[in-house]
Amino acid sequence: MQGAAENRRRKRRSDRAVVAGLSLIVVALLVSSRELAPALATTVAAIVGFGLLMYGVHVAWLVFYDREPDGPSS
Repeated sequence: MQGAAENRRRKRRSDRAVVAGLSLIVVALLVSSRELAPALATTVAAIVGFGLLMYGVHVAWLVFYDREPDGPSS
């Protein structure tokens, strides 16, 4: 089991990845709507943003799943 400091570090990493992913998706959407960049570039940016978002969700799930057990095993 991980310590409390390790869980906080993982949670911060998860939060940063989710915020960065969502921000990248929003920027790609705005740039695409204004047609400031080629469609391929905004598509790649959105895919990378989605990947960051999924990475953040995965790390958050590991923080939740690796918690200390509530009681003795049955």
